[in-house]
Amino acid sequence: MTTQGNDVPSRAGASSLIAASQLGAAAQQVLVQNLDETVLLGCIGLDADHLDSSDATLVSVVLDMSSSMASYKKAVIEAYNAMLVALAGAKAASAILVSTWAFADSALLLSSYEPVERKAKLCAATYAPNGCTALHDATLGGLTGLVAYGQQLHDQGVPTRRVLFVLSDGEDNTSRASALDVRTATAAVVKDEAFTLAYAGFGSTDLQRQADALGFTQAIATTANANELRRIFRQVSQSVLRVSQGNMPLTGGGFF
Repeated sequence: MTTQGNDVPSRAGASSLIAASQLGAAAQQVLVQNLDETVLLGCIGLDADHLDSSDATLVSVVLDMSSSMASYKKAVIEAYNAMLVALAGAKAASAILVSTWAFADSALLLSSYEPVERKAKLCAATYAPNGCTALHDATLGGLTGLVAYGQQLHDQGVPTRRVLFVLSDGEDNTSRASALDVRTATAAVVKDEAFTLAYAGFGSTDLQRQADALGFTQAIATTANANELRRIFRQVSQSVLRVSQGNMPLTGGGFF
């Protein structure tokens, strides 16, 4: 796991950033309760003084790494890396910072917020499917970092656009957090026009129901094959670039 820029915030410091986000008491409580050592590491990013842009687009990618994804390991690695290449080649690349989470038996932070041009690519060592599906914990981890780090930049005078993208091929079966916890947080976040939440259910049309349960209004359920994975990540990179340019997706389905 890599980090970039700031020192790890204290729990009190991260809680203060979440409180300043004005998401509402219920959502703030869920996010603060989620602040363990791993999530605090996910709140790290460059200070405003070290950004090469006057604004920033923050992208939190949350990848299913449970055992059921093993046969798609190569495709996920290639598709994710192709997304990074596409974003790094854009005119707005200096303003795009990416954080990457994965989940199996627990939520795993692969790297905190870094400029996409410097982002390490996935490899067989960093993306190694195994175990169960801690979907809720990882989704909240990604969202907590997005809120806290985004609020830090906001307080430093840097306007941000924030994207949370989740890819999963199954339902949660091991998280501490519940679907209601996730939905409480997402319901508050989607009211803020700075946020775009997108969910890709991979392998089953039932996963549209899963996206709905977690409060993702922008979602797609696709069949399980390598070509679909590549297509999803191409759409993610294209949509992130639209967001970075201020062309926000339409509520209810514009992301995909």
